[in-house]
Amino acid sequence: MHNGSSRLAMLLIVAGCLISLIGGVLAWRWRDVSHLPARIVTRWVPPSAEERRPLNRREREALQKLQPQLDAQIVWSSRRSGNHDLYLVDVAEGQLRRLTDHPHVDFGSRFSPDGEWIVFTRSQREWVSFRDKKLWDVLLIRPDGSDERLLVRHGYHPTWGPGGSSVIFQRDTQVIQIELKDGNERVLFDSTERFSGGRWGEPELHPTGRLLALAPTGFGAIVMAPGSSDFTRLTEHHVCQTTWVPGAEELLWVEPKGNGGTRIARGSADGSAATVFMDLPGDRSHEYFPVLSDDGKWMVWGATDEGHEHDRADYEIFLWKVGSPWEEAVRITYHRGNDQWPDIHLAAPER
Repeated sequence: MHNGSSRLAMLLIVAGCLISLIGGVLAWRWRDVSHLPARIVTRWVPPSAEERRPLNRREREALQKLQPQLDAQIVWSSRRSGNHDLYLVDVAEGQLRRLTDHPHVDFGSRFSPDGEWIVFTRSQREWVSFRDKKLWDVLLIRPDGSDERLLVRHGYHPTWGPGGSSVIFQRDTQVIQIELKDGNERVLFDSTERFSGGRWGEPELHPTGRLLALAPTGFGAIVMAPGSSDFTRLTEHHVCQTTWVPGAEELLWVEPKGNGGTRIARGSADGSAATVFMDLPGDRSHEYFPVLSDDGKWMVWGATDEGHEHDRADYEIFLWKVGSPWEEAVRITYHRGNDQWPDIHLAAPER
C-alpha cells in the first residue's frame, strides 16, 4: 500500500509539472498562435476598410501640433480609401495627397535621398498578401503623383542605393542592385549560398554602399559586405525590418519583445551593443516599419493595439522626435483601415 501510494503521488507530481510546463509554453506562444487564422486568411482575402479620404479632425490636429517644429513629407500605404494606395502628407501645409489610385496593392514606399522620387512595390494581382514575396513589381513615382513608371518586374521591398543612383530590391533568394541610368543589375546577396535559400527580409544597403543589412527568418540581424559570404551576426534571436541609422554604422530592427509584443531596438553594425530604442507605452504598442529621417532626428513607424498582419491589422502611423520621452510620440493617422510602411523626407533648408 505504501509503495502504491508513493508511486501515485509521484505520478501526480510529474503530471502536474508537465501540465504547468505545457501551460507555460502555450501561454508564451499564445500571441503567435492567435495570429494563425489571420495569417492563413490574408493570403487570399483582402481586409475590409472604411471609406474615408480626407484628413479627419484628429489627423489635422496632429499635423498642427507638429508644424512648429517640423517641415517634412511623410508617405505610406493606406486602405483609407478601400484599397492599399500610397498617400503623402505635407506636414507644413497640413495637406493629404493620394499618390496612387490602382486596383492592385501599393506599399513599401521610400523617398529618394533628394526627395525627387518615391520607389514602391505593386502587386501583380488585385490582392496579394505581403507574405507572398514573388508576385510584385517595383515602380517609381514623383511626390506629386506624376511620372509613374515601372522599374523592375518581379521585385520586392525596394530601397535606395548610395546617392539615389540605384535601387536595392529582393527577387526570390537574391538581393539585387539596379542602376537607374542603364538598368544594369548586380547580385549583392544570394541566400542559397549561406542560408540554403531560406526566408529572410528587408535588405538595406548602407548609404556608403559598404555594408548590407538583412534578417534571415529565425536567425537574427546580420551585416555583410555586398557580394561576400561572411557576415556579422548582431542578434542571437529572431528580429526583422533592419534599417540603417543615418550618419552611423548602426541599425534599427524590430524584435519580438516589449509592451505590445514587439519593440524597436538600436544596435551597432559590429554587434557590440544593442539598446531598446522605442517601446510605446499604452495599448497601441505592437510596432513595425521603423524608418529614421535623413538627419536621424525623427522616426516614423506604425503600431497597432491588436492583431499582427502588416496588411490587415489596424496599424496607425506615429512620428517621434528622437531623444524625447516615448509618450511624446505623435499619432498622425486615426481611422480603422490599415496603414503601413511609412517614410519621411525633410524639406531642404532655405539658403
